[in-house]
Amino acid sequence: MLRKVDTTESQGFLAHYRIPPLSFVPHARLPRVIRPVWEALNAGNPAMAIMRARHILLTHQPATQSERAALKVGLAAAELYSGASDGARRLAGHALDLYPGQWSAHRIILTILTAQRAYKAAYMHLVSLAPAGPVPLWDEPLSEQERHLALASWAWHLAEWETVAHHLQAAYPQGLETLPPALLEDWFRLSFYRNQPEEAAAAAALLIAERPAQSADEVLQTLVQCGWTKEALPLYRTAFAREPRSELLRRRLVALCIREGKLDEARALTQPGALSLAA
Repeated sequence: MLRKVDTTESQGFLAHYRIPPLSFVPHARLPRVIRPVWEALNAGNPAMAIMRARHILLTHQPATQSERAALKVGLAAAELYSGASDGARRLAGHALDLYPGQWSAHRIILTILTAQRAYKAAYMHLVSLAPAGPVPLWDEPLSEQERHLALASWAWHLAEWETVAHHLQAAYPQGLETLPPALLEDWFRLSFYRNQPEEAAAAAALLIAERPAQSADEVLQTLVQCGWTKEALPLYRTAFAREPRSELLRRRLVALCIREGKLDEARALTQPGALSLAA
């Protein structure tokens, strides 16, 4: 079955998904001791951020564990942006020692694991993560949707197809209609990997809604090539109803009607004139 679908890992939304980078927005409510570091990071100047954070830690003892942890996060991010992933991970660990109930240091670690293609480690790290307590003003939690998209992405790389489906459904609980187009294409692929013809047909119906005949045919032929002609037939009817002058869709529909035993419908489709033999 899977040989009919391109399973190249580099394709699709999930194969390229990354956790959104920390923004380090220096908003007005941010503790004053942290703001200079956030300003440097937000401006894309990691060297300045490192210099400021080290100076503050040496000369201005932060008042709280939270503020010290934030400065360590700033240093970790600056090291990461400078390409020093080992130092960044070590500093993120220090930040977690100081303030375990945060997200930012975990996000730095997850970014490093993803860059290293350590997808199983990243998945296990995030799926077990549930920081407790109030969120500090400097912290940047992942949204529930971002968490599930990241977990789905890592599961995709691990070919854990049922796990991918679980997280996508959790990320978009209101259904397929709410998926962005690129992610809907991933769901379409996923339905083949999971051997779910009805799910494939539901995704295909949305994918072809705005596509011209040639592009819609490419989607629907994937169903046909996998032997899911029962599911493909009503979709070809819909596509042909939108573009009744398409000889390509007419020929496809006639062939499917014959395969599915709808001979009267096939005859009726041939009545307007002889079908072109050109592909």
